[in-house]
Amino acid sequence: MKLARVFAALFFAAASIDGVAEDSQDWRYSVGVHDYLVPDVNSHTYGLNVGVSMDRRSDSGRHLVASIDIFLDRDKDHLDTDHLPIWWQIHLGSNGDFWRGDRTRVGWTADLNTRINTVSSIERQITALPAIVGGYDGQVLQASLEAGAGWFSLEIDDDAPRQQGYDRSGLRNSEFAYSAAAKLTLKLGDSWAISGQARGWWDSHRPLENYYRAALRMDANKWFGGGVMKQPAVVLSADYYWYNLAVYNQPNLPPILRWNDDLVIRLSLEVKW
Repeated sequence: MKLARVFAALFFAAASIDGVAEDSQDWRYSVGVHDYLVPDVNSHTYGLNVGVSMDRRSDSGRHLVASIDIFLDRDKDHLDTDHLPIWWQIHLGSNGDFWRGDRTRVGWTADLNTRINTVSSIERQITALPAIVGGYDGQVLQASLEAGAGWFSLEIDDDAPRQQGYDRSGLRNSEFAYSAAAKLTLKLGDSWAISGQARGWWDSHRPLENYYRAALRMDANKWFGGGVMKQPAVVLSADYYWYNLAVYNQPNLPPILRWNDDLVIRLSLEVKW
């Protein structure tokens, strides 16, 4: 938890040090609908979501990004009868280059991510990761690979595990861990883009989590442009998490949960602020 606070402090300190011109800041908001799936038990939870994001680049080249997404679920599910049907996720990040060519680059990134109170019984997840990045930035194709080591923390909500015979103890795993990721974006003309991401987390002897994301982005200016809507875009995305919950299992008891993954499918309208 201390490392996460350090990351957040460094982010806001960096944001306050550099003066930036107005045109180097990009604020956006989004509204949309989603389906939160837990495939192992064929569970669907539908809802509405809103989000705000910021992309800020200083004259000196420092790049800062931040976002928060809030999800309101229509939670009529059997997974957790005591679940409060609202959850959220936050991202803070900064990155820069050690070296940059015409289209290739080698640099660094530092990210802090949180995910809290999901319907799939993730009470709290926090990751803090500094990493080395190698990337290719073409006009049509952008791709990158990154690797680093940081802090991984995952806490399971106690309601669903209680049905399996578990008490409140042993529901949190926080440790130093390693991570590697691959990202890809393909632009299809002036209006469409497809992106994908895959990331894994490991400790010294076992996998902790796998994460996959795919998104389709479409310029919607011809439908929603004009008036108060600036640079509108429709985004269809899918975020899949697989968790190694064997870390939490106890002898002589069934698995802590009857599932070990979740998938969020989201359709959003995103607009420049």
